[in-house]
Amino acid sequence: MRDGVTLSADVYLPLGANGLPTIVQWTPYESTRERFVSWGVWFAQRGYAAVVVDVRGRYESGGTFTAWEHDGRDAYDTLTWAAGEQWSNGRIGTWGRSYGGLVQWQLAHLGHPNLQCIAPQVIHDDYFWDGYWTGGAFQLALTLGAAALWSSAISLITGPSARDIVLNDRIFGHLPLVELDEVTIGRKVDYWRLWWEHQVNDDYWQGFRHRPEKVQVPIFQQGAWFDPYSGSHLRSFGAIGDRVPNRVLIGPWSHEEEVEAFRGDVDLTPALTVIRDHELVFYDRFLKDVANDWDDRPPAELYVLGANEWRGEREWPLARATATAFHLRSGGALSVDGPKADEPADRYDYDPADPVPTVGGVNSVLTMTQGAETPIRPGPLDQRVLEARDDVLAYTSEPLDLDLEVIGPVEVTLFAASSARDTDFIVRICDVYPDGRSIFLTEGIIRARYRGSVEGESVELLEPGEVAEYRIRLYPMANVFRRGHRIRLDLTSSSFPRFSRNLNTGEDVGTGTRMQVAHQTVLHTPAYPSHVLLPVVAA
Repeated sequence: MRDGVTLSADVYLPLGANGLPTIVQWTPYESTRERFVSWGVWFAQRGYAAVVVDVRGRYESGGTFTAWEHDGRDAYDTLTWAAGEQWSNGRIGTWGRSYGGLVQWQLAHLGHPNLQCIAPQVIHDDYFWDGYWTGGAFQLALTLGAAALWSSAISLITGPSARDIVLNDRIFGHLPLVELDEVTIGRKVDYWRLWWEHQVNDDYWQGFRHRPEKVQVPIFQQGAWFDPYSGSHLRSFGAIGDRVPNRVLIGPWSHEEEVEAFRGDVDLTPALTVIRDHELVFYDRFLKDVANDWDDRPPAELYVLGANEWRGEREWPLARATATAFHLRSGGALSVDGPKADEPADRYDYDPADPVPTVGGVNSVLTMTQGAETPIRPGPLDQRVLEARDDVLAYTSEPLDLDLEVIGPVEVTLFAASSARDTDFIVRICDVYPDGRSIFLTEGIIRARYRGSVEGESVELLEPGEVAEYRIRLYPMANVFRRGHRIRLDLTSSSFPRFSRNLNTGEDVGTGTRMQVAHQTVLHTPAYPSHVLLPVVAA
């Protein structure tokens, strides 16, 4: 590297070959793990030099690891090194999932002359509002898992003894949150403590934000409806437009690469595809100039649940989709008709000592928590076990007379009052089947103190009892609600341990330990028309 630090790179080559198109990835998760060895072998067998680099300060690489800070420069220097090796012909593409996708975005805007194409997968764009503080709520399981993984051995989290050491109620339930680094691995982690010093979306977070407008090479993004970063990929896809060859694929799985192993409470087998085959066509087209069908493929390939089919699109959001309001109504109804003036409010109590557990949904921690005391499973799981709780409100439409296709971004406007100075509101959209299954589709969260901001740049505590307006951005969705099905909106105030519990006191999130019950009031009147906007595509 330019500062003299040496990084460790494992290079996979066809025997005796030189002058090859080259694919590089970076990881903090140990380059000699089987998944990275098999990746290198797979591409080498297909005529590429495949390179896996331990990021700075991890495993065999020198230097000190600090999340995100060195990755762009180190990736740039890696490409310069690789381009000068005899096994490379200087045409370099990049690959990477999660942290490996992050590194590519930090590299992309630097304009390296040997960079020919990038493939960042399952990664956020805004590190605060769509990442570690989603909607202002701290992503506890993800962020703690990441800090532990990046500061120790990966087996601590993913190994068979993880539930006894880390992934259990003793750890997840510990307060104050700022101490969790020491509680988990026995020592302070500098960047974990740094994140707690930046509880708004300030210059620290914005300094890492991805820059799709700076992308100058072909790009292929892969995301998932049940991974937290589908919105990021689709926003980036829309921002890049047709300036460069630009393609995105979003399937009904989560963060993991092994999509064939993903399960839900609906049949997902029609979605099965081999992501690596898509990647090979991409690299063959832009690193080998192979005349294949890449240019003929639709720029956006989206799997539409309910219809159970892949759909090709050319834009995001879809111009033909119409934002249609479905209103929360008295008696747990959800209707296109607006509320009446005399509709009574709905109420529930949220107790952080008894939070609503995470059941399915959108999250990226299946690999990290598969050995947990209570695994955190993402996906389209039946939500009835949660809807039976007293602290979950459910609003359900009448059975549909016709199929209803919904594809695009989703937003909820909620009018609510709370007895607390701060609290959370979580909204989920479900597809209710004729047999009663309430199948999760998408969700969103807002921490009340961030309600007046656009993307978490400022905070303001609540006045207890005062009605406030909450605009809640949900993850995008693609679903056909079939005739006879119903649309359901679930509303609650916790999803633990995906998100840290809001203690409802308004005290500092990192150092607070005192809990109180929040008495929540949800309004739906002409003056306070709580509703969800669904992007409806005309038949």
